[in-house]
Amino acid sequence: MTDYLCHDFKTPRTDAARRLPSSFRFIPVIFYVAIVGTAYMMTMDYLNFQKAKKLKVEATERKTRIEGERDALNGEFATLEAETKKAEGVAEWMEGARNIQPIVVKIARAVAQETKFGEVTLERGDEVAANLSLGIKISGINASTEIVNIENALGQLQYRSFSPQQTKTEELIEYHSTLVRSTQ
Repeated sequence: MTDYLCHDFKTPRTDAARRLPSSFRFIPVIFYVAIVGTAYMMTMDYLNFQKAKKLKVEATERKTRIEGERDALNGEFATLEAETKKAEGVAEWMEGARNIQPIVVKIARAVAQETKFGEVTLERGDEVAANLSLGIKISGINASTEIVNIENALGQLQYRSFSPQQTKTEELIEYHSTLVRSTQ
């Protein structure tokens, strides 16, 4: 080879484009910092995701446990309400189960001495103890007026007749009625 060709390569050349500014030297540094930052963010997101899954499982278990406790308490509450209703029913029945002796005394005092009782029945209602079933067989001269006297005497005790029925045969009157206590 000739010297000329070698010399030609060693001669200084003018640049075809301008040189890049010196601040562009930080571009590779910024690139690697961005890669490291992205890796850090992805790692933190993954760890937070795993932590959130654990918290979700714990929350679901806690929710199931609390719902079980709530259902147990609701069951106890329903049991207590049922017992309360039963107790109120018994209390109402006891309130209605008043002594029948004053009723019998009023009936006996309401009739005249000439009137004869064939039979007097007082039966307490099964469902409503305040209701009494009254049955009277009465005979005498003024038996029909005695029935009115008996109803008036029972009215003084705050009982009223409900669906009274009378059957009259010769001198005997059969009277059946349901006595209902009227609260005033």
